Amino acid sequence: MKFSSYKKTFMLIAIMILFCQSVVAQDLQTGLDNIINTDLLSKTSVISVKIVDKNTKKVVYQKNSSILLHPASTMKVATSALVLETLGKDYVMKTALYEANGRLYLKLCADPSLTKNDLIKLFKNIDLTKYDTLVVDNTFIDNRFYDDGWMWNNLVSDDNPPYGIFNLDQNLVSLKIIPNKKSGFVQIIADYPVVIANELKIGKKNDIKIQHRPWQNPEAVYISGEISSCFITKIAVPNPEKYFLHCLNQSMPNFEGKIFYGEAPFENSTCAKLLSCKQTPLLEILCDQNKNSNNLSAQTMFKVAAKEAFHRQGTLENAQQLFEQFYGTKEFVIADASGLSHNNLLNCDFLCDVLFRMRNNSDFSSTLAVAGKDGTLKKRLKEVSLQGKTGTISGVSGLCGYLKTSCGNDYIFSILIQSYKGSAHPAKYLEDKIVRELNKS
Repeated sequence: MKFSSYKKTFMLIAIMILFCQSVVAQDLQTGLDNIINTDLLSKTSVISVKIVDKNTKKVVYQKNSSILLHPASTMKVATSALVLETLGKDYVMKTALYEANGRLYLKLCADPSLTKNDLIKLFKNIDLTKYDTLVVDNTFIDNRFYDDGWMWNNLVSDDNPPYGIFNLDQNLVSLKIIPNKKSGFVQIIADYPVVIANELKIGKKNDIKIQHRPWQNPEAVYISGEISSCFITKIAVPNPEKYFLHCLNQSMPNFEGKIFYGEAPFENSTCAKLLSCKQTPLLEILCDQNKNSNNLSAQTMFKVAAKEAFHRQGTLENAQQLFEQFYGTKEFVIADASGLSHNNLLNCDFLCDVLFRMRNNSDFSSTLAVAGKDGTLKKRLKEVSLQGKTGTISGVSGLCGYLKTSCGNDYIFSILIQSYKGSAHPAKYLEDKIVRELNKS
């Protein structure tokens, strides 16, 4: 009798729990539908949402989740997961200087964090007068500066620099802009020779526009607008290879020999002696890539993963092939690794699948921005426990990641909003409203 009574009580409790879960699920469905359907963006834009349970992958909410859309920088979730699992968390980028058969060899690995100071340190303790030849090994990845679908008018932007085997200083040049109110002249000082068309005027505020106008002069950077006080900014170098060679020559002032391109001897070759090396851990690169949405790092590491996976030069085509093999699909369009291209096409279903695949990988989750604390989420959603990745390009905004709700539930979510006009602020506001509603469950 007692056993029967306990069994009935247990069944009653189970029914009540299922009923409460059903009510909560219905409340969440209703709440999210109200938020999305009453937002002005729902009348003019495509809004795609997918929410799943982090432990079971059970769908909690979905709306237009299978539609192919531009992912913007949420693309980095997929490409960084691929890079991490292909290379391994202990992978290290090595830019190395060797001596072999009386020659110097500089083996480049396309390290996206390499700087002029790193080059100086590589040659600092080397007696360069002993050598008449420096061979630069530029074979690791290709030297294709841009990918398909990149916007030509963004090619001078400091968040959209060209990239390749010659990465240095994030391929950015510093500009100091100085107005002289007495003469009415505006001076622009660059730390590297760049063709600048100075159209600036002295005014009451700093309102500067930096443009690339290939129809006027494809080599020039056009700077227009008004300036009232000294201003420092950065622009993308027009040609990373020329910039690298310029800095390389500055790094070895006592070298009077010639510089050639060629292959360096293997690291374990008996004829090669390692003189110096700059090493960068993979996780350090991926943290910057995902937390701060570093496009150059994303583009570079995609090709590096292909290089190591196929043991041939890293190219975009090889990386695209690796993507299809790694995820077992040809359903999507992968035009680049960062999400800058409007040719990219993914959906919220896939982004949630990637996040579910990586849900127990603490190294991967450590690369994501933490809401209210760092990266691109530092000023957003400070009251929620969220690790995620943002995305923004013209007419596109996205947010995806892992959320632990105020009730202790763990969710994976993905939001993509596309085809809106003007500022991304309304889209970001809607994303935050969706996350806050989810956080109540």
